Amino acid sequence: VDLDANSFTSEELKKALAKMKESEKAERKVSFPFLKQCTLQEVRKKFRPIEQLKEEFEKLNMKIETDYEIIVKLISKFNSSASTLDEKVAALYDLEYYVHQV
Repeated sequence: VDLDANSFTSEELKKALAKMKESEKAERKVSFPFLKQCTLQEVRKKFRPIEQLKEEFEKLNMKIETDYEIIVKLISKFNSSASTLDEKVAALYDLEYYVHQV
């Protein structure tokens, strides 16, 4: 593409757009050690969203919590005036485990 020109031909614009689309497709590729290299759509076909998994587990009477949800509960337990000293110490130990992962 001639960058010094004040206007571009339609062919030059089409070529530039095609190159942009190619580079965008290359950027969309995701790499996981166990998946090799695949596109985001292929990953979505292989894995289900967390919301869908939660709904399926609720149907089985199982509640799956994320680490974030657990940390929020532990903090509220620690800050609660109704909690005993032993419960607060246990909450701190559990919090240490989750924060250590981060």
